[in-house]
Amino acid sequence: MRSSKRPATLVALTLAVVVMPAACAQGGAGKSDVSADSVAGSSVGSVKAGALKGTKMTYVSYGGTFQDGQEEALIRPFAKESGATVLPDSPTDNAKVKAQVDSGNVVWDAVDSTPAFVASECGKLFEKLDYKIIDTSKLPKNTPPSECYVPSLAYGYGFFYNADKYKDAPPQDWSDFFDTKKFPGKRAIDGRSIPTPGVIEAALLADGMPESELYPLDIDKALKKWSTIKPSVITWKTGAQQTQMAESGAADMVFAWSGRIYEANENGSNFKPVWKDSFTLQDVFAVVKGSKNKNSSMALINYALGSKQQAKMSELTSYSPVNTDSKPQLSAEAAKFNTTSPEVLEQAVSPDYKYWGDNLDKISAAWTKWLNQGAGPSSAPVKGRRLPRGSPHRPRDPAGGIARA
Repeated sequence: MRSSKRPATLVALTLAVVVMPAACAQGGAGKSDVSADSVAGSSVGSVKAGALKGTKMTYVSYGGTFQDGQEEALIRPFAKESGATVLPDSPTDNAKVKAQVDSGNVVWDAVDSTPAFVASECGKLFEKLDYKIIDTSKLPKNTPPSECYVPSLAYGYGFFYNADKYKDAPPQDWSDFFDTKKFPGKRAIDGRSIPTPGVIEAALLADGMPESELYPLDIDKALKKWSTIKPSVITWKTGAQQTQMAESGAADMVFAWSGRIYEANENGSNFKPVWKDSFTLQDVFAVVKGSKNKNSSMALINYALGSKQQAKMSELTSYSPVNTDSKPQLSAEAAKFNTTSPEVLEQAVSPDYKYWGDNLDKISAAWTKWLNQGAGPSSAPVKGRRLPRGSPHRPRDPAGGIARA
C-alpha cells in the first residue's frame, strides 16, 4: 500500500516541524476551549464550519513522511473547515506526555500513540473521550474504541511465506509456521526486548488454544512452543530488516508487519500472507490529560475518522483506513494488503491492548530472557533495493511498549 506520491508541501511541513519547539510552547494560547455542546453531534468526518475559529492547538505524531501524509489528509483540511490553528509537533514521546501531565504544563493536545500505552494510562495521562463528539459508527470490526482512544489507522501483523518455495502446498495457519518438518526453512521473528502484541498469542494459537481463551496469556506455555523451533529462528529488530530478510531469501517465513512485506514484493519478492488468525494492530488517537483544548481535540479526531480523510491517508502512507466506507485508490497488489478489508478482518484476531499495557514489563522480561537463551542467530542487515517513499515504519518510544522502527 505504499504510495509513490510525495506530498507537494513536504518542504513547508518540514520547516513547520523545525520551528515547532518554539510554537509548541504556545499550544492552547488561543481562546479557551469550546464547549462540548458546540462540537457534539457532528457526523464522522465533519465539523461545523468556523466552530473553532481562534483556537490554537497541537497535533503530535511520529514525523517524517508518515506525519506529512496525516497533515495533508487529515489535519490541514480540519483546520481549514473548523477555523482552528493546528500546530504540528513530533515525535510522540511517552516520557514527554508524562512529564507534561506531572508538571501541569500540558502543551500537547491530540496525539497519535499506541493502544497499549494509552490503555494502561487511561484517565491518568490521557483524557476519557466524549463519544457525543466522536462518532465511531464507521469503525471496522476488530478496531474497537476504548475509553481513552479510537483507532487512527490499522495494519496487519502475521506471517508471510515464500510462495516460490512453498508453492505446491503452502502453509495455512500458525500450526504450519511451527511445523519445521513439513515446512522446513528459516523463520524470522521479533528479536526486540519489547515485542509487538501477537508474538505470545501466535504460539498459543499454534498449540491449539482457542482465541476466546487467550487471555490472560500463558507466557510460559507460549515460550515452550517457541523453543520447539528455536534452531530455525532468526530475528529482526527493525521493520527494514523484515523487508530485507524477505528480499534476500534469508528467511522463508517472516512474522512481520504487513506493510513491510508489501514493500519486499514491490521490490521483486514473492511472499504471500496467511491471514488466518493474523493480528489487526493499530495506532490510536488520544487526548493528553489536562489539554487546554480537550473538546477541540475530540472534534479533530472525529473529523480525521471520516471516510474521505481515511482513504487519502491510506493512499499517502500505506496504512489501512479505519472507516468502513473508505475506498482508497490502491493498486491491485496493494489492495491485497489492505488489512481492514472484510475478507481479512473476518479471519483476524484483535489483541487485548489493555492486558498488554498492564503486563508489558512481565511479557518483555520473559521474551528477552527467551531470546537470550540460545536463540537462533540474528540476520545481519542485507542490502536491498531502495525502498519506496515513506517505507520506514517510524520508531517508537520503548517506554510505550510498542516499537516498530
